[in-house]
Amino acid sequence: MKRRKLMNGIKYIVLIVLACIYLIPIIMMLLGSVKDPAQAMLFDLSWPETFHWDNYSYVIEEGNILNGYKNSLLITGFATFFTILFGGIAGIIIGRRSDRIGTGLYYYFVFGLTMTLQTATTFWLLKVLNIYGTHFAVICIYLGMRMPFTIMTFSSFIKGVPREIDEAAIMDGCNPGQMIFRVLMPILKPVAVTNIVVTAIGCWNDFMIPLFYLGSSEKWTVPLAVYNFFGLYARNWNYVFAVLTLTVIPIVIMFLFLQKYIVSGMTAGAVKG
Repeated sequence: MKRRKLMNGIKYIVLIVLACIYLIPIIMMLLGSVKDPAQAMLFDLSWPETFHWDNYSYVIEEGNILNGYKNSLLITGFATFFTILFGGIAGIIIGRRSDRIGTGLYYYFVFGLTMTLQTATTFWLLKVLNIYGTHFAVICIYLGMRMPFTIMTFSSFIKGVPREIDEAAIMDGCNPGQMIFRVLMPILKPVAVTNIVVTAIGCWNDFMIPLFYLGSSEKWTVPLAVYNFFGLYARNWNYVFAVLTLTVIPIVIMFLFLQKYIVSGMTAGAVKG
């Protein structure tokens, strides 16, 4: 018993040390965002001599950050919503099928996890469809990229839900749509939230797809606005730290509120089915 307590204590100490190591860059960024240029260039954890909150107002005005926020929220919001909607429905249907078609579709989408985006052919397709350079085009790309993982996790999770629930819903008069959205979706809340977080973080932080497929700078997302701002103010690290802080705040807040669902959703999707 004493040995087990000792080992648990050592594990907690190691985890605390690792957490502190991971927090160092974040603390450095937060402190650097309110320093003057000379002090921010030191890249240390020293307390600011004077708090320069005007760094944030400056980057908002000069860095086109608000426009980047608008574009990122638009793309991330719609891409995440439709990924969960279509992926959830498809995953539930595939998971509930016990025939060869269901198995074949499941492994078809699992195989999609290994596929990479083909830039040239995607560019050609968007040109043919006359949607290149639009937010809709980028949303469709994210939707296609995120669908395999979403379907796989929903399908794996639903296999652990008793079929008697479906039968009871049908006996109560539910049609297929009501059974999915009013009965099964609430049960699948952990895996749904997991996919929301994973999809939203992936879309919000992505740099390459908006760079390749959004033509105008007015449609740029936050990562592109940060990149453009960094190119202009590479030596003013106080401004760079401020714009990075503004970039990560929404994702950090979302993660903190939804983190309790992530582990359960990922674990269930990994071991069931």
